[in-house]
Amino acid sequence: MTGKQAGILAGVAAVLLGAGVALNSHRGGERAALGGGSVFTDLTPALGDIAEIRLSKGDGSRTTLRKDATGWTVVERQYPADATRVRELVLGLNNMKIIEHKTSDPANYAKVGVEAPDSPTAASTLVELVAGKKTWPLIIGKNAEGRAIYVRKPAEAASALVEPAVSVDPDQKRWLDRQLVDVPGASVHDIAVKPANGPAYLLARAKRGDTDLVLSPVPKGRKPANNMSINGQADALAAFNFDDLRAVPATAPAAVDQTTFRTFDGQVLEFTGHKDADKAYVVVSASHDAALAAQFPEPAAAKSTPASPAEPAKPADQSVERLVARGKGVEFEIPLYKYESLFKPQEELLEKKPEPAPKAKTPAKPTAKPPVAKPAG
Repeated sequence: MTGKQAGILAGVAAVLLGAGVALNSHRGGERAALGGGSVFTDLTPALGDIAEIRLSKGDGSRTTLRKDATGWTVVERQYPADATRVRELVLGLNNMKIIEHKTSDPANYAKVGVEAPDSPTAASTLVELVAGKKTWPLIIGKNAEGRAIYVRKPAEAASALVEPAVSVDPDQKRWLDRQLVDVPGASVHDIAVKPANGPAYLLARAKRGDTDLVLSPVPKGRKPANNMSINGQADALAAFNFDDLRAVPATAPAAVDQTTFRTFDGQVLEFTGHKDADKAYVVVSASHDAALAAQFPEPAAAKSTPASPAEPAKPADQSVERLVARGKGVEFEIPLYKYESLFKPQEELLEKKPEPAPKAKTPAKPTAKPPVAKPAG
């Protein structure tokens, strides 16, 4: 190999080496831009100590979730929070990973919704997790294709695209534990209904295991509707969720509907309801009737077998205590269809009245002929 050739090879090697260094540097920059690290690197050890979560927007909407010995509460409503949803939020924030670093220019924050939440027009939501004296704040921005969201720490300029996406709507009612009761239809012994308008009536079963409810009284000349229509009323308390709640108004409504459900295990659930414009509200009270429970003892086999390993059967008195505590001083807004199922008029539980027979047409009376004039003479 000549000296000239060797020089050429050395030059090529130098160029390739330089290109390799540049490529590695570029890839390193890409890896840095893509991220991959946790948004909060020190949150995991403190998960068990989180006692408050604050959600707020620039338009003034705000929800405070606070933990005490009994569980999580929506502070502004003084009502239990949905513990499952709170847990999902905390774990989502803890598991949040950076997909890609985004803009650091404040002029571009609004494009991804990570501007400071200090004005009514800001799309961002501020989330603050509090454990002892430590607070983990994060500005949550716009959603990106459902699975990821844009975020920014308030003290930092850089924003980021992260996953998983979390729900941080500060609408207080969305964080309430909205299950009021969950009573299977087969557990209902009787239902006493007193509508504000129309006759009162009773639906009852004689014993456990009976499928059909019996309607009484039945108006003279009428018949009960089919069993499907009547028995469906017993299912009104299954998975019974409310939409919202408010303090009981100082002025009682002029007319109210009343319904009392009694179960074979002695739960007595009383609903007093009224409509306000296009919304329906109920006040709920609960008690336990030991004599009723003693009259219909649960079979031994049922006592020893929980409903499922994940959801062991709850004693009736615990369900009553829970409802008494939650229903004190508030009325619950419920869906209109659920209201109608609680306070169904008796007429809907009866067969339709037969159509009246058409009246027979009365034959027309013949027109009287004018008298014939007699000839004179």
